[in-house]
Amino acid sequence: MFRITATYPTPILQDFQRFMDSLKQEEPVLSPKNQYMSKERLWELNQLVSFKMEDANPKLDQGSYPLLHMFYHLALAGKLAVMLPGKGGRFLLQVSERYEEYLNLTMTEQYFYLLETLWIDADWGALQKATYGRIPNERLISSIWQELAHCKAGKTLKVKDSASPWHNLWDWGYFLWYFTYFGFWQFTQDEEALNFSRRKIEATTLTPTEFGVSLAPILFNYRDYLDWNQVNIRKDGLTSQDILDGLEHVIRSMGKKPQGFAELARARQESMGEPFYEKFVSLVAPGELIRTLPREDQDFMEGTYLIKVSLSRGIWRKIEMAAKHTLHQLHLAIQEAFDFDDDHLYSFFMDNKKWSYDRYDSPLDEEGANADEVKIGELGLYPGKTFLYLFDYGDEWEFKVEVEEINSDKPLPLSPKIVSKRGEAPDQYGY
Repeated sequence: MFRITATYPTPILQDFQRFMDSLKQEEPVLSPKNQYMSKERLWELNQLVSFKMEDANPKLDQGSYPLLHMFYHLALAGKLAVMLPGKGGRFLLQVSERYEEYLNLTMTEQYFYLLETLWIDADWGALQKATYGRIPNERLISSIWQELAHCKAGKTLKVKDSASPWHNLWDWGYFLWYFTYFGFWQFTQDEEALNFSRRKIEATTLTPTEFGVSLAPILFNYRDYLDWNQVNIRKDGLTSQDILDGLEHVIRSMGKKPQGFAELARARQESMGEPFYEKFVSLVAPGELIRTLPREDQDFMEGTYLIKVSLSRGIWRKIEMAAKHTLHQLHLAIQEAFDFDDDHLYSFFMDNKKWSYDRYDSPLDEEGANADEVKIGELGLYPGKTFLYLFDYGDEWEFKVEVEEINSDKPLPLSPKIVSKRGEAPDQYGY
């Protein structure tokens, strides 16, 4: 039975609180390109945490700090921080009221909330983007926890040996560090790769911890990444059943009888409706893991929304709409407001990053989540929240969408309506 503290299984809780408290004291201005924290701020934060980048210097950007890069994504994905518009088109990173709720959890609950956020809400592609590595092969993610579950804690494994079942892990890039921070293992870096670049993270050996070996069977049997990670689901990625079906087919083609596949699939399916932390309760001290933060995407925010849609500082329209209206209705209102012809595909990118998976697409687009299936009140919007509306994938008209107000006392409009405007809209075709 484990008792999680500020420094066990690692100092991750201590470091995360130092990170968040620093943001609370002074809201960092993010870079316009990647929306990352400044080099100066990162250098200062690196001095505060236990998992320091020892060879860091003030000229490194966020991608060179795996711990801080992970904390940045966990804070945003977990809604413990939000991005708000600042001066000159830049964004500020502001700690939300939800962080106080997080601090009221036990340390065990804080740990599993962060693990839940990494597992369910974080974009693993964005987390890995900072390195030369790729997102861990989705066909092999589950097998890593299966192997870890059968390991002996403290025994060092050679992961670059092609005959080793761990060979698929050697080039996991920053994810080697991420699961080190969460206490699953320790690893030895390949010095030749590091000589090429500080971001080329490869492992030669890996040593599982008792903590990691204990959590692994739960992740394998009941919390398969492919079924739980929301980004993977939104991009219509593989499911755990796809992987099991493929393995079962291979075994049958070898003339063997598959064992345990139906039971594993049933266990995974039956656990889908549970809170993420529930299966881990028996591993920790009694009373230490009984709740988590509510998942905000289940809430519906009623009210009248005032939304500003801008092409530039001098060209914008304000649209009033009700919580029950869909993103597709917002699209139609934008088309009307700027006198466009609604003759191309479009997408709303909720993280302001063009072509990310955090998006809702035109109903005519057969991939991903469609804009006519999600209501404004379901999106967890708040005053100051911005997102990107991209119209016409060829010409790529980019509109900044900002929520200016949510008023629960104002009469609800029957349909979205344009309430104010500034500047002359450009000709859609440039004639």
